[in-house]
Amino acid sequence: MYINLIQALLISIFAYLGTLPSLLGSTVGWYVLGRPFVSGAIIGLILGYVQAGIIIGAAVQIVFIAMITPGGAMPTDLNVAAYIGVGLGLISYKSGASVESAVAIATAVGAVGVVFHNFQMIVNTLWNQRSVKYIETADYKQLLLNHSVYPQITLFLFRALPTFVILYYGQGYASEILRVFPADSYIMRTLTTLGGMLPAIGVAILINAITKKNIDILPVLLGFTLVVTLGINMLSLAIIAAFFAYSQFHNDKGQTLQTEEAGVKAELDDMEEEL
Repeated sequence: MYINLIQALLISIFAYLGTLPSLLGSTVGWYVLGRPFVSGAIIGLILGYVQAGIIIGAAVQIVFIAMITPGGAMPTDLNVAAYIGVGLGLISYKSGASVESAVAIATAVGAVGVVFHNFQMIVNTLWNQRSVKYIETADYKQLLLNHSVYPQITLFLFRALPTFVILYYGQGYASEILRVFPADSYIMRTLTTLGGMLPAIGVAILINAITKKNIDILPVLLGFTLVVTLGINMLSLAIIAAFFAYSQFHNDKGQTLQTEEAGVKAELDDMEEEL
């Protein structure tokens, strides 16, 4: 598998677009193009391996499915994992590595990619300081440049450029590593094992985030059991999940109404006693 110059440039441009939080609001950009599942489809389409790209992207997405970035704090760089990681993972996968190994590679690249994010934030503080200075001097031309233009150039340099360099010039090293460490080697078997565990960790973090009480995990276990034992498809499972969600919603709504009615009754009783 070989990534030519045009393909590397296209992937790099999408890597840049995938870091824009305000591209068409929240519809496009960081929350869509920056997700591994979407990037996997894009990279697969550019390279001509759409199915393989979606497989790798979906597997990496599960690892980061519960990841949030409050206030810019990033334990791992999802954009780097989505484009550099998935790109290298797809190269590895088409060179003979397993999906699990590709997931492990993408996850490791995302963790290292935090360096790009941190340096980008450091440089952006310089533009912020300059913007404040030009506000005080009422130099609106320089304000526009330092507030909007220069940060975008910085973003492009820290996102598109590393993506292009690593994918275009580093693809040969990825293939060479797989030649030195074939699929049955200890290293690749270790990566396969770790890659198989990472999606489970991602799902576990998500369950921990969305459940309020320990009993809330029972529907999750029920769905898992139905899929494993009965082999039902995702559509059927979604219908069952919708039934549980609807029942839980009405149960919570009824409890809320009872609590409000009890509160109103208590207030009326207090008013009667005062009178």
